[in-house]
Amino acid sequence: MMEKKKFYYIGDLSRMVSLPAHILRYWEKEFTCIKPIRDGKGNRLYTERDASTIRHIKSLVYDRGFSIRGAKKELREESPRQLLQSNKNFLKSVLREVRELKKCLR
Repeated sequence: MMEKKKFYYIGDLSRMVSLPAHILRYWEKEFTCIKPIRDGKGNRLYTERDASTIRHIKSLVYDRGFSIRGAKKELREESPRQLLQSNKNFLKSVLREVRELKKCLR
């Protein structure tokens, strides 16, 4: 099984999700849930969580025919249980990373 990266540059993510980089930059402005960090040179670094969110937005817009406005509304109205599960999974992955870092520091 291929190990997932911790961060993806915009070009890598663009190829992964089959969307042009300009769409990713536009969605970053439109959807506040996409929050790439910047490296020392100012390049965007997207997390796996960002990638998952982008895939979900892509599905809403391209597969289900939502407008950007409609996709925003759909994301806001998702059930709290789904959001809670997503947050739990994210926190579990952060905890695993912290444990890995802790092992490296020993």
